[in-house]
Amino acid sequence: MRLLVTFTLLLPVLALAEDPAANDFQLTVKPVLCITDNRNPDCDMSFLVIWQSGERGYYCLYNDFAAVPVRCWSEERTGQLDDDRIVQDTFSYWMTGDDTDIRLAEVVVEVLRMDSDDRRRKRRKRHVWDIN
Repeated sequence: MRLLVTFTLLLPVLALAEDPAANDFQLTVKPVLCITDNRNPDCDMSFLVIWQSGERGYYCLYNDFAAVPVRCWSEERTGQLDDDRIVQDTFSYWMTGDDTDIRLAEVVVEVLRMDSDDRRRKRRKRHVWDIN
């Protein structure tokens, strides 16, 4: 019985250890935030994407804009890419290995919209209790 309990407790650890590249993979994107307003609704930015793995392998960088990879690297442990984009909505970058259905790492780039109108203009010119 004790052996069965020990094996059951180790099962999730064994499942995590199946893909060592996923556990030792780092993806960094700079910047990860763009702030827009009504006057300038687009973010025209250059994103620096840096990745690093504990193992050499075949890795591809994807984003939400296309179904095909932005770039792939073969037999590499590190990589870097400058990606110039004009974006209007939040999107993601992610890395895959040989199995493109498994995301080894993912970074979300947020696009925040700020109201550029001056709030003072929206205030009422008179108080609610004014009868005039």
